[in-house]
Amino acid sequence: MTTITVEVDKEKDLPALKALFSRLGLKYKIEENEWIGLSEAEITGIEAGLKDVEARRVYSHADVSKIINEKINRLGTKNEG
Repeated sequence: MTTITVEVDKEKDLPALKALFSRLGLKYKIEENEWIGLSEAEITGIEAGLKDVEARRVYSHADVSKIINEKINRLGTKNEG
């Protein structure tokens, strides 16, 4: 037996593919898996990030910019003195 994996970006193409596979007498299984092609480390990192968002352990872009600019200013002050 040979397994072929096909990634389909357009949902509208699924009926045509199903019809083709059926016409050819091929068994097929449709999996809606957004994680295909990602490593375990990538999946773990994404899941951790989603948990951080749910727990509100995140910063806005404006907050991060402010924090970074404050640190840069402090470093500049230390280097001048």
